[in-house]
Amino acid sequence: MEIKLLKKSKILEAVRRLSQKRKEKVYLVGGAIRDLLLGRPLGKDFDFAVMGDVESLVKEVAQEIGGHAFSLDETFGTWRVILKKKKKRTELDFSVIQGKDIIEDLRQRDFTVNSIAIHLKDLAPPGDPCFIDPLDGLGDLKRRILRANSEEFLRQDPLRMLRAFRFASTLKFSVEEETLKMIHRNKDLIRRSAGERIRAEFFMALGEEGAGSFLRKLYQAGLLGEIFPEVRGWENIDLGTDRALSLLDHALRTLEAAEFIFFHLEDLYPSCFDILKNHFSQNEEEGISRRALFKFTAFFHDSGKAAVTSQDGGTGAPRFLDHDREGEKINMAIGRRLKLSRRSLRIISDLTRQHMRIHSLVKAQEVTGRAKYRFFQDLGRDGIDLAILAFSNAVALSLFPLRWPFPPGMGGEVKKIQKLTEALLRYYFEEFTRHPGKPLLTGKQIMETLGIPQGELVGTLLNKLREAEISGQVRTRGEALKFLKDIDKFS
Repeated sequence: MEIKLLKKSKILEAVRRLSQKRKEKVYLVGGAIRDLLLGRPLGKDFDFAVMGDVESLVKEVAQEIGGHAFSLDETFGTWRVILKKKKKRTELDFSVIQGKDIIEDLRQRDFTVNSIAIHLKDLAPPGDPCFIDPLDGLGDLKRRILRANSEEFLRQDPLRMLRAFRFASTLKFSVEEETLKMIHRNKDLIRRSAGERIRAEFFMALGEEGAGSFLRKLYQAGLLGEIFPEVRGWENIDLGTDRALSLLDHALRTLEAAEFIFFHLEDLYPSCFDILKNHFSQNEEEGISRRALFKFTAFFHDSGKAAVTSQDGGTGAPRFLDHDREGEKINMAIGRRLKLSRRSLRIISDLTRQHMRIHSLVKAQEVTGRAKYRFFQDLGRDGIDLAILAFSNAVALSLFPLRWPFPPGMGGEVKKIQKLTEALLRYYFEEFTRHPGKPLLTGKQIMETLGIPQGELVGTLLNKLREAEISGQVRTRGEALKFLKDIDKFS
């Protein structure tokens, strides 16, 4: 059944036909075969190993399928063809066979489950192709084990150590014991990897389910502290809660709580589930979804506590004054090291700096329409993420088991924050974003009414008027004029 899917692929058929015409040996290798045998959907990425003139073949393939070809690595003879149709993007990577034949090439790859090949000529009907599997990758697929081909190849490209946990998390595999030992012995080498490459692997894993487990295993292997030195010592920082809880415990649990909430978005926020799902599915930059960026911030939201920890002079309880602003600096430094875009950095900055804001709103006896307006006026759609982050943080601090429905004994603070976040999200989608764009008064009319010159004050008054309009204080042009004349009464 799996092979039929390969044979139906028009792209694979085009590559097979051209390789046969050119009388060159071309093999499909790696992830496409692995995923197909695991029953996963046939992806949009294909890897080929070529015994022959790669450049010439790639250019013919690109012309045949209407794609764009370019060199990835001249040293290893690696080329890529990108095919874009509407919103779909397919990548085909071609590389010169390393070694004397395909067997030697497969032995030099990263993991056994990625070291399986099929000769493209075998995809021609009839009959089934023969799997070329020198390292028993097929057996490891059945055992659901991720095994490194050799320690030498981990050392040659240390990013493979991070990739091991990313694959294990995505495929729901276990990393084989000897491979874990190899990683632990060589963990410091990960620092040689470029920030861009670490970013790609890290956020790919965060975008999938099981990101909490992924980070726990990275920590246990010693990789987390090598990639992010900022987390070293978090396990020794007591947050001063009723139950012994370290900063590391809380960071991991907040991430796990966020994933739990994502899984139950429809149960928690039925009226805006579709919009929320779409919001978190959007890509903020290439390869990084809003969901992955949110999970990053969920884990690092309290990073500043490590830098500002102190003790209360009276009780001796730990204090973390201004940890939100200190955390913003730390998280921005991490983001820059990972070469994140300005847009992603801004989101991380806003969420870290403002992550205590909803806790302040909870303390108010009533959250007015004006307070809701100011919340989203300041944060825009980042306010959606901040609401879910505050809820994740509260659930994590409750230390209750993550199960649905929430247990009856769930703390009152959690329930308050759940209720407030629901109200905020409903307000944002039903009122804030749907309010007519045309204001009751223009800037020119404000200047004429109050007899003031053009300047910053006009913009401030326009914002105050819009706030009053959305909160229901002002509904007509006459009320708007009166509001501006009596502005001190409302500020």
